[in-house]
Amino acid sequence: MTGMTRRQATALLGGAAALGLAPGLARAQGGELNFLGWQGYDDPIAFDDFLPSKGITLNVTYIGNNDEIVAKLRAGGVGTLDIVTPYMGYVPLLKKLDLIQPIDTARVPSLAQMMPTFRNDANVNLDGQLWGVPFTWGAGPMMYDPAVHPTPPTTWKALLDPQFTGQVGMMDDPLGNVMIAALVAAPEAASPTRLTPEELEKAIDFLVAVKAQSRLLAPSWGDLADAMARGDVSLTFNGWETMVKFAADKGKVIAYTYPAERTNAWLDNYCIAKDAPNLDAAYAAVDRVVSVAGQTRVATNLVQAIVNQEAIAQLPETLRTLYPYDDMAAFDKKAGFFGFPPIEPEEGLTTFPDWLRAYERFKSA
Repeated sequence: MTGMTRRQATALLGGAAALGLAPGLARAQGGELNFLGWQGYDDPIAFDDFLPSKGITLNVTYIGNNDEIVAKLRAGGVGTLDIVTPYMGYVPLLKKLDLIQPIDTARVPSLAQMMPTFRNDANVNLDGQLWGVPFTWGAGPMMYDPAVHPTPPTTWKALLDPQFTGQVGMMDDPLGNVMIAALVAAPEAASPTRLTPEELEKAIDFLVAVKAQSRLLAPSWGDLADAMARGDVSLTFNGWETMVKFAADKGKVIAYTYPAERTNAWLDNYCIAKDAPNLDAAYAAVDRVVSVAGQTRVATNLVQAIVNQEAIAQLPETLRTLYPYDDMAAFDKKAGFFGFPPIEPEEGLTTFPDWLRAYERFKSA
């Protein structure tokens, strides 16, 4: 996993299966499905004979970031693309720009098995209408080594304690890091993604202070997991539940906790592009990815959290206990699916480009 971002890790875990099926799909007769999304996110619909059995040929274009979804739809993708896979924070923007269409829930029967936490998320359920179908999620917990910390810290602020100097690892994740830092350093903010200039500065100040305690600023989740597996660090600022599996593959037991100030969470979706030319195939794919079969594949092949309650019940214990499925009500109080920072200027608020400029102060500290 070394040297991988979350998305690259997903690609390694799931992309091979999807790519291995491509020759068979190329021979399939019938309609097409034009897919634009993260590598590996096509795998839950492509790993078996589901698409060939329906005569659907899958045409895939992979992305490197969510902005590419917006750019490609605006540059001629409307009317040619069927499925896109945005992070939940991008769904309101895609709706505002008239680049996606509302979901006809009657055509997605597997939604009945989805946990309400995800189906009702305010980023995808807008004005009582579903604009994206969530299928995988995760959060940014504090990872820790239970052999070193039988009782882990309960707050992010605790990482500033001198006793932890040199034990902390950080991930180079501008969006996640600033959100978490804002929850700690600017609790007065309306939301950790709707920050005034002063609140953004407080968040960066906190990140700089944590960095002073840190031994590592990792370029990827794989690198951070490897550092924990080696014992180089025993605590993290920001994290990903799947790191437990990454470290276990290296023979190391690590765990995670959600600190008292809360953390951020993410939720990825299948959205149907506006004027999708292959609407029947698109709905078949949307229902498949949240079905028991599709969700079980996400959990076992991508090792990511899923949304279908029936699929969760069928997982082996090692995967079922990797995420807090048993108490989602408590999870809702520990992590938030916060919207994306403003892209365009709003009075009194910083934009995401402002965040990136401010983040450079943290990087250079």
